[in-house]
Formats: sequence, structure tokens, C-alpha cells
Amino acid sequence: MTETGALPDGHVVGELGLHQGRDGDAVVGRATVVSEMCVPGSGALRTSVVLTWADILAGAVAGRAMEPRIPLTLDLEVQVGRAAHAGTVIVAEAALVRAGRTIVVTECWFRDAADDEPVAYALASFVPAPDPTHVFPDGFPLTDLSRGRLTRPLADRVGCRVVAPGTVVMPRRPDGLNAVGAIQGGLASVALEEAVSSGAGASRHLSSLVVRYLRPVMQGPAVAVASGAGGIHTVRLTDEATGRLCLVGTARVAPA
Repeated sequence: MTETGALPDGHVVGELGLHQGRDGDAVVGRATVVSEMCVPGSGALRTSVVLTWADILAGAVAGRAMEPRIPLTLDLEVQVGRAAHAGTVIVAEAALVRAGRTIVVTECWFRDAADDEPVAYALASFVPAPDPTHVFPDGFPLTDLSRGRLTRPLADRVGCRVVAPGTVVMPRRPDGLNAVGAIQGGLASVALEEAVSSGAGASRHLSSLVVRYLRPVMQGPAVAVASGAGGIHTVRLTDEATGRLCLVGTARVAPA
């Protein structure tokens, strides 16, 4: 699910350095990659960070299209064109693709500010929260989300713990929740990414990550289990407290 635009102090998303604003009908963003956002051993920007930024920016576009209802992420796909590294300034632009009665589709391009070349592309679908009381009475708020920078590697910051190759546990903590009290959707993808990379046995970034959101993780911890075959990795994330499947994803690991 996208953020509300009003983050509490100390929220993990605020440490991802995303500055956002409107440019006509589009939502634009800007962020500088720091080493704590990158995959240990490869130095490449985590695809889960791109996905989290996309969830926020594309979600803001969806939020405006379906306001006052709160948008929930249905699915989110990120395709990485080239790796970004610490020091790279990323600029992004999210726009509406289609607004239907129940589903809003948005897209977001991420580019290197130095040469305007594409870094990644994201495509996302959103639905309104089923609880009619989950609304923004004054319309979808859009504020700058940057609250400093990460000072710890992202996987450590969100509490991801590899318990076996391909299996990761992530706690539900107050500094990583969304507007309805579930683990923020982008941050949940960190657990998926860690499960895939630990199962693949390689410190490389994901060249693609596709996530389908089935239900929120309301209790936790979240448990992500990945398996791979033929270069395609599948991963499932469940809420350990309830045993219910919450996210499913597919991923590809970038070539060495």
C-alpha cells in the first residue's frame, strides 16, 4: 500500500531519501543512492528500494485518481535496465495509465539524472481500501517524504533475518507500517528480495521483481520463502501469526 504522505519520525521509508512533488498530472521524485540502499557485495541499488519508491510515487497518482479512498497496491512490477550505485541521483516520474471503476493502473520511469538514461521502469495496479472508513477526508496528501538517510544496511534496518537459504523472517515493527497498520508494501519486498538472493547464493541485484499483494501483514512476523528453477525465482510471503499467504512474487537475478 502507498504511504499517506505524513510519515512519523523514524519511519524507514523516510530514510530512503525520496523527495516528491507534483508536475501537472504527474508525480515526480528525486533521491540520491547511498551505500546502505545497495546489495552487499555488488554495490548495486536494491530493486526493493526502486519498488518502494514506485509504490509511493505511483500510489500518489492512484490516490489522486480514487480520492478520498486510500489506495491499496494490488500488484507492482519493476524491470531494471541498468544498475545504479552509491552517488547516483535518481529522478522519477509517475503517471496515470488508466483509471477504471475498481482498478487504477499507473507507471513510473526512473532515470539517472546525470545522463537522463533509464535505470528502471515500474508498472503498478491499485484498488481502493475495502473499508469505506479508510479515507483521506481532505483528499490524498502529497508531502516530501525524506527524513534523513539510512545509516544501516536496509535489510538490517527492517530486521530481515535469513534463517535458511531461501527463507527470511521480517518483523512487523511500528517504524515500517502503512496507513492501515500493515507492513508497508514496498518494505515487504525487501524480505522477498533477501529470500531470493539468499537462495540463489549470489550477491547480485534483481533484474526484475514482480509482486502480487493478496492481503496485508497485520500481525507478523512475515516469512518469505523462495525457490528457483530455470533462472526464474518464485517467492511467497506469509503472516506467521495467521499462516495466511500475503504476497507472491517472481524475480530474476541479474547476470554477474
